[in-house]
Amino acid sequence: MSQHTQYVANSQVVDCDIGGDRALLHVDHNTYFTINPTAAAVWCALTEPRDIEFLINLVADEFDVTAEQCKADIQVLLSGMVEAQLVTPCQLVDPA
Repeated sequence: MSQHTQYVANSQVVDCDIGGDRALLHVDHNTYFTINPTAAAVWCALTEPRDIEFLINLVADEFDVTAEQCKADIQVLLSGMVEAQLVTPCQLVDPA
């Protein structure tokens, strides 16, 4: 068996589109964030658990960059979202 981390949006965060950017409000903490279209694409994908490879490929496809070009940025984004409690990491076990 192997474990890998997936990420999912915190259910206590509500969001709305603001002209391509996205506004996020953490209801429990009463904190507000505005994210750009790239971060918004990642955020919108996190309605269900996703691993970092899925998110890197999503951004690479949607914004016409290579996976190598966006990998570090996605890692930093996820780290910040976890720290702000916008996103929750979860460990999934592969039965293989």
